[in-house]
Formats: sequence, structure tokens, C-alpha cells
Amino acid sequence: MSQFTLVRHSAYAVGGNRDFEDAVDVCELSGDQAYRVRAAGGVVFATLETAQAAANNANYPNGATRSPPSAPGYFSSLRIGAAEIYIPLSAQSGEDGAQVSSSRRA
Repeated sequence: MSQFTLVRHSAYAVGGNRDFEDAVDVCELSGDQAYRVRAAGGVVFATLETAQAAANNANYPNGATRSPPSAPGYFSSLRIGAAEIYIPLSAQSGEDGAQVSSSRRA
């Protein structure tokens, strides 16, 4: 049974494209990664479709269509692969001491 989460968009996490610094992307989880996501304060999704809908809603809140995408939340210091775990504003960070930082630029 596959599980999914949202992480910092690969165009930024891997490619360094600053237009995607505040965007999220869907990431498939394996093994104990779901525990790491929950510990960081992230969300685990049971289906790819649900995760994709959440990513779209996060990147374009309230139906916005602006580009570049900008998810209102934070990114944990904990990672899945090369990408930081996304923490929505409605979630709190885990009790494991994971640091969260806003990706917003001044």
C-alpha cells in the first residue's frame, strides 16, 4: 500500500529554480518514511489523487492561478530524499525537535 506526502518542489530542491522555492510537490513514501513525515508535522495521504489535490490546493490557495506557485506553510529540516517535508499552516511541528523554517523571502 503506497502512501504519499508533500515536500518542497523538486524544481527548487534539486534544480535550484527559485521560482519554485515556495511550491510543493507530491512524494511517494516507502518504509518508515511515513513516521518521519508525521514526526515533522507533515501530512500522509493514502492515495496519489488525494496528495495531488492537496498539492494543487497548497500551491494555489483559494483557487489562485498566479505563477509561481506559493504554498502557505513551512518546510521541515527533515527530508524525504533531497526535499524538505512540507508542513501546512494548520499543522504543528513534531515533538522530535525538527526545526521548521519559512521559505518566504524578505
